[in-house]
Amino acid sequence: MEQSSVAHIVDYPDEPIDLLQQLLDAVKKHHPNSQQYMNLATVDDEFAVLNRTVLYRGISADKCIIYVTQRFTRNYENIKANAKCGVTILMPEVMLTSQETTPSIWQVRLLGATAVELPESELDAWWNRELLSAKIRDIIFPCGQPVDYDELKAKHDQFLKEYQESGKPLQRPPTFTAFKFEAQRYDFLKVGVNQIADRVQYRRQANGTWEAMHVST
Repeated sequence: MEQSSVAHIVDYPDEPIDLLQQLLDAVKKHHPNSQQYMNLATVDDEFAVLNRTVLYRGISADKCIIYVTQRFTRNYENIKANAKCGVTILMPEVMLTSQETTPSIWQVRLLGATAVELPESELDAWWNRELLSAKIRDIIFPCGQPVDYDELKAKHDQFLKEYQESGKPLQRPPTFTAFKFEAQRYDFLKVGVNQIADRVQYRRQANGTWEAMHVST
């Protein structure tokens, strides 16, 4: 017999970033070696809208999601030309509370998100958190250019060898930068098998506080 039920988001905190952090912590608890990704959409003069899946980097001191990129990339040019972005984080297996016996799918969307570039004084901290592979890419790899794989692989291997032999940390290149996303709304969707999704949406008020409410799917 077919089944149907309605998902329910309960006991959500007053601020959206706190709920996002709870979800990220729950994912890490059950998948400690996993990495979290997010989808970023920007407006592009040539292709209208471009989206890409990027590594989630963390949260700023003022509770905004961080995006790391290079100043020579198309996505950087897109954001500088039009700072309005679409951001989605998908978490396919989450058990947020100890009472849950089966995982749910959670989707987090930022609505009305504006990208704000971080000042130079804050970039070293984010550079130091980067994986070695990301740092090497930022320093030696071109972006979006036709390349010969074997030449690129040899360049990488030589760079890695010299880095390991030097024992010195890699310095942040001048092209490295980061943005934070200031959103007008955060939309949290939860759904399981044979369920109708529940959504909680946080809407920023004129005084800067958040109002949270259930909205229909």
